[in-house]
Amino acid sequence: MTRPVVLFVSQLGAEGSYNPRSFCRMPGGDDETVWMRACLDSLNLLDRIKYRAARIHRGENLPDTEGVDAIILGGSIASVHDGHEWQGRMRGYLRGWRDTGKPFFGICGGHQLASVELGGSVGANPDGVTAGSYPVQRTPAGDRHFLFDGFAPDAPFHWGNYDRVETPPPGSTVLATRPGLPAAAIDHGGNWVSVQFHPEATADLFGAVWAELDPPKAANYRPIPFCERMLANFLAGTGILAP
Repeated sequence: MTRPVVLFVSQLGAEGSYNPRSFCRMPGGDDETVWMRACLDSLNLLDRIKYRAARIHRGENLPDTEGVDAIILGGSIASVHDGHEWQGRMRGYLRGWRDTGKPFFGICGGHQLASVELGGSVGANPDGVTAGSYPVQRTPAGDRHFLFDGFAPDAPFHWGNYDRVETPPPGSTVLATRPGLPAAAIDHGGNWVSVQFHPEATADLFGAVWAELDPPKAANYRPIPFCERMLANFLAGTGILAP
């Protein structure tokens, strides 16, 4: 039986925009594709999918869409308004991917980039940075949505964002909100979903980053067992894998 190909695209940040040593205790250092592989491995998914990865912020090329079954687009230190060359390439790739009708899952910066590409708007959160492990407020649509299968109504997730989706794309459905975040999770239709929070990340990762940037914020994070299963929900809910 052929295993579906799941592509993870890392867009962590432009060279010089972060200190790589902040991630020196993470597997692979600042190579987010290694983190995602470990996350999928923890879910026992690596023997059910073919994992591919590209670091678009480092100039790596994206594969032909015909050889990919689903995409996960990671977060970014960059704002969607920064205008990096690789952000333009990613948006062009997303336009082609949308035409295929195949599944997409955007995380944090990926959530914002997809929302802008589909006609929504992104801007700075007037309440400032969201940094910590906090719950979402699910909408009625979110309560019924496969992304949240198995999660308690007050389940927390890890957050780390300065910007927010201000206006969701036309025709999309908001699945969850938070104070100051009117579109924290969105179903864009066509098996495209995205979230502002980080179900794939760990408290250690965020703690290490904020310990350098703003030490008091590091204390806002706590371990959240199994929040990464939202990735499995995405693959099952979009039909890539059997539940």
